[in-house]
Amino acid sequence: MDPSATAWHDWYNAEIYAAYVDEYPIYSELNRITADLAELEAARRVLDLACGTGATARACLPLLPRDAELVGVDGAEAMVGVARAQVGDPRCRFRVAAAAAVDRAVEGLFDRAVCNTAFWQFPAVRPVLEAVARVLEPGAIFVFNVPAELVVGEMTPIHPFQAALARVVERERGAAFAPGQTPIDGERLRAWLDAAGLEWIDRRRHVYHGRQRELTELMRIPAMIGPLTPDLDPATRQRLIDRAAARVDPEAPVEVPWIYFRARRRASTTLRSIVPRSVKIPSGRSKTDQSKSRP
Repeated sequence: MDPSATAWHDWYNAEIYAAYVDEYPIYSELNRITADLAELEAARRVLDLACGTGATARACLPLLPRDAELVGVDGAEAMVGVARAQVGDPRCRFRVAAAAAVDRAVEGLFDRAVCNTAFWQFPAVRPVLEAVARVLEPGAIFVFNVPAELVVGEMTPIHPFQAALARVVERERGAAFAPGQTPIDGERLRAWLDAAGLEWIDRRRHVYHGRQRELTELMRIPAMIGPLTPDLDPATRQRLIDRAAARVDPEAPVEVPWIYFRARRRASTTLRSIVPRSVKIPSGRSKTDQSKSRP
């Protein structure tokens, strides 16, 4: 099993993650952009997929009408537990469910869905898109983002800490360092969106300007370093992070580009990939509308 998948369920990881989100500005900036792109001022029901510890919900709620509702869904009970403790707005509630099962975890349809800093971590993207599409009403907007370094064809800088960490990990293993995440191909993603009944709106690049220290401390979150070093124990991982951090200036500026994607639920509720052509879908509500949302 992917070490990060296990780590997300750990309460210690959830607390460290929440502390990082509160201390460093990167998540608040990315959440703000996600909320702005979702055009929440006119939203009635918002799905916060992979809601984590509630940071995205906190960014969205001030923009929502007073009678709107936000439902956060995450596959990790520990993350949802922290979110419930941190978000006290009565318009918001949280559920525990895997992203690909969001349509079985919530009731009703949504006119907005957001997924901040999580999309590339899903074990399989296509089932998630199909599940999200089932809980969106026609015309609903879905916004999600991915680090540019994980998008095929995007140019991204190599940061000193990344290079230093790769060197110390290679020395520890005696083998070349190979990041575990699979890059996302934009054209394939567009085809998957279309097959799920989601219409491509646009794709935007945003560059976050921060400090080297933020990258160092991000790697101290067990679920972040886990996929990069699945064969190493926690103590060894922290020792290597310390060694790499000692080789860089923590206050040196860094640029971290992100790619934002927006899609809209088509008026037709047919999911091309899962509804046989021989099946007639009556006008109005379809079988695929009888579900819901999530992380």
